Amino acid sequence: DDILILCGSRAGAENALRVAQSYLEGELKLTVNATKTHIVHSDEGVKFLGVVIHTNYTRIQDKKVVKLKQKLKALTKRNRGIGLAAIIRELNPVLRGFVSYFRVANCARVLKQVMSWLRRRLRCIQLKQWKKPGRLHRRLKQLGYQPPFRHIRMQSWRNAASPLASLALPNTYLHNDLKLIDLAKVKTGITVPEFGVS
Repeated sequence: DDILILCGSRAGAENALRVAQSYLEGELKLTVNATKTHIVHSDEGVKFLGVVIHTNYTRIQDKKVVKLKQKLKALTKRNRGIGLAAIIRELNPVLRGFVSYFRVANCARVLKQVMSWLRRRLRCIQLKQWKKPGRLHRRLKQLGYQPPFRHIRMQSWRNAASPLASLALPNTYLHNDLKLIDLAKVKTGITVPEFGVS
């Protein structure tokens, strides 16, 4: 029930609006929403089906990114009591669905920011589950890093972005071992029907 008509001039757009309104209301007996129906130049950005279409690029509407992060936040609460692998299995369908729909937009920077934020939340979960710095230090030694290591608060959101957390749970571990989908590696700004996320 959403229609977008592209025209080369203001006069052409006004004529297209009259024709469309006449056909929809006259022939199809539909009601055109006067508050949502308008003419706008692409330089200002045209909102349509979750994206904003500009003259030279398309971006995701801000509210859609906010809604995605709300979903991810609900799935990555620190008190859920389940491991990272199980959480990631729940996250992947949400990530896959979002990027499959919005891949047409020029959104590489936004997707990169979302992934950085999500990985920090996952590290925060693991730090809390380890409870004590000693378990973090044991993990670092298993990976070949040499002490001494700094003691950090394991339930701190701030420390989830610390170098120690990143060394203990690197991106490669989250993506390659635990199979977290990496939205930052998805090609965006395209309209390829055969698109898929592995």
